[in-house]
Amino acid sequence: MSFASKVALVVLGAGLAGLGSPGCSGDEAERSASGSVRPTVSLLAVGDTGSPRGALPFLFDGQIAVGAAMQRAHRVSPVDAVVLLGDNFYPDGLHADELVPRILENVARPYCAFVEPSAELASRLGGDCPPVAGPVPRLLVALGNHDLKTPGSIELERDAVPRHVLNWELPAPSSPAVRELPGGLSLVFLDTEWPWGGAEVAELAGALEAARGPWRVIVGHRPPITGHPKLSKMIERASRQSGRIVHAYLAGHVHGLVAVRGRQNAPVLTVVAGSGSEVDLQSAPEYRIDDGDVVAAKLGFVRLDGFADAEPTGEPAHLRISLLAVPPSAALASLGTSEIARYEILLDGSLRRTDARQE
Repeated sequence: MSFASKVALVVLGAGLAGLGSPGCSGDEAERSASGSVRPTVSLLAVGDTGSPRGALPFLFDGQIAVGAAMQRAHRVSPVDAVVLLGDNFYPDGLHADELVPRILENVARPYCAFVEPSAELASRLGGDCPPVAGPVPRLLVALGNHDLKTPGSIELERDAVPRHVLNWELPAPSSPAVRELPGGLSLVFLDTEWPWGGAEVAELAGALEAARGPWRVIVGHRPPITGHPKLSKMIERASRQSGRIVHAYLAGHVHGLVAVRGRQNAPVLTVVAGSGSEVDLQSAPEYRIDDGDVVAAKLGFVRLDGFADAEPTGEPAHLRISLLAVPPSAALASLGTSEIARYEILLDGSLRRTDARQE
């Protein structure tokens, strides 16, 4: 038996031992999104993805494992958009002399089904990414703190990456920007680096008011958690000034899967999926979470589905948000995903947890 095969067996055994009882299958959540009641809009979100490749990535690379699971979810129930939640290129953003190799490594190969490659990029990919049936989802991208560390990195992500990944879109390099999706879902992209003062509150309030809605979801790398009290206050003030409910906030930064119930509908629910390549519930003060409904040290991603009023059941319009954990290796992909939490949010900001572990 080859060394690689022996390593694969070790990883497979460790992964099976670590998974334990799977509980509610994430595959069931994916199938339910393609059931009799069709979503009006669907997206997948994940952050903190851009780690350089190591040895035997199919066995040991978290981004490859999560990317494979996300593509499987899309095949089962197609999505309209994929949202990258920042820290797209570790450790310190993009450098011009590594542009194409890092695009191949951290964008194209992990997310084949979500990438519309240029002719040059397609040539470099060779047979690594087979043709995808159906339309390619929109690829909407937030910036994280690591993306900003190298001078010129922002410009490369904004201007150079889209020349190779044709559907790559960076909405908010410096100020709030709204992107409208089907089903009345408005995504408000927010630059979450400092400052978080009065001017920024006014800008965000203006973006929330301008968003068509009726669903409004903020996308930002840093989450409004205990460790970021000024950011949390900024979201509350902007919601109050605009008179708009923030139904959800999608974030990265914390390297795990997290859900935090909000206050005053600003936001109704914070969902963190900084779980796209590695797991580490960091101990520094800025990562502190005192009131988490879910805090899981797991690789994974988030799925959001929107539903209109359903006839004849009378079920009201709602957003369904699922936190989906992924096995630690792409070699374990056949085990599927595990849904660790699921929430439903109504237009008025009512929130309930609907998975098997609900309170």
